[in-house]
Amino acid sequence: MKNLNLHVFNFDPSSSGGEALTLTTHFVTNGDPGVVLLEQELTLMSECNSATFNLIGTTLTPENLRQLANELDHSISVAKSKLKDK
Repeated sequence: MKNLNLHVFNFDPSSSGGEALTLTTHFVTNGDPGVVLLEQELTLMSECNSATFNLIGTTLTPENLRQLANELDHSISVAKSKLKDK
C-alpha cells in the first residue's frame, strides 16, 4: 500500500480540555490504476486515556456523512416541532 494523502478531522476543535474526538483518514492505493482506498481511525481521547476504532469495510464517506447530516437536521426539526406542540 502506498500513502497518497492524510486528513485529520477534530469533531470539537474549540474544546480546550483534555478530550477530543478525531477521525483520521489515510488515502492509499494498492497499485490498481485510479483506485483510492480509505483507511480510517476514529479516536476518542480523554485526559490520559484513549480508544481507537479502526473502520474497516465501512468507512465514513462524504456521501454517507451528508446523509447523516440530513437525517440529523430532520430529527432536530421534528424534536423542535414537538416542543412547540406542548
